[in-house]
Amino acid sequence: MTTDRDAGPRVAVVGSYNHDLSMSVASLPTPGETVLGGAFTERTGGKGSNQAVGAARLGATTSFVGCIGTDRFGDAAVELWNDEGVSMDGVRRTDEAHTGVAFIIVGDSGENVISVAQGANGHLWGADVRAAEEVIQSADVLLCQLETDLEPVVEAARIAADAGTEVVLNPAPARDLPESLLTAVDVVTPNRAEACVLAGHDPTADVAASTLLDALSEFGVPRTVLTLGADGALVDDGGTREHVGAIDVDVVDTTGGGDAFNAGVAVARAEGRSIAEAVRFGCVCGGLACTASGAVPALPERSAVDTHVVD
Repeated sequence: MTTDRDAGPRVAVVGSYNHDLSMSVASLPTPGETVLGGAFTERTGGKGSNQAVGAARLGATTSFVGCIGTDRFGDAAVELWNDEGVSMDGVRRTDEAHTGVAFIIVGDSGENVISVAQGANGHLWGADVRAAEEVIQSADVLLCQLETDLEPVVEAARIAADAGTEVVLNPAPARDLPESLLTAVDVVTPNRAEACVLAGHDPTADVAASTLLDALSEFGVPRTVLTLGADGALVDDGGTREHVGAIDVDVVDTTGGGDAFNAGVAVARAEGRSIAEAVRFGCVCGGLACTASGAVPALPERSAVDTHVVD
């Protein structure tokens, strides 16, 4: 990976935008149970958009490639990206589908459950990614997730790999990954549940982290980062494994923690940091994001992260 330090880190994000509809409850409902909720909020979200905004707040020149509707939720996305300085050169608007919507329930413990209506995210095509080829080729790091169809993710990873742009894949939500994608990915960052699914287990299976890393190493991705929430992350750098601890925070809402972590890893890698250093930086970003409610409002600014990170 080559980076022009004077130009600053450059991150391209291919992924989803969702409008978040959130409700707070005392405890998360079990299947078939109805619980009375408290506060209701409506915010911008989506893993792709959150990670793009997170990268921009961390000082990266950030471009987003995605698809949104022509409805008011799509208008909110455009306003967000304008406010945050995220380039929209790779964004297409469609009147064939509504903008993606996420329904989020957050318990008093800070844990959450999320369901997504894909909408326009399902209309992001490989052709859209090819139209944004220059955006991806000029980036130091491409960051992808799986809230869109696989076709645009595979195409983006191919373009990035051919150009020497590092590919970071946040495999969420987890699904089977084709070899055409895995061969182009440089860093994969599943959480424990996603790693279980990728390894062929139930997402709630009680499988040791080391066993999950053993299974994921079979995918052939050079670097695997297994995120462990409050326990930090395990880094497998081609056989060398290291535990990176989380920072100690008072958790309010974990909704944006994973997105902040991945944005941090992408930006740090774009700055030329080692994978362990990048994960340490990402853990700070993820921890700080859990100290406030909502995903985008909680994404940390670079100044806040730098107070916790020692270069």
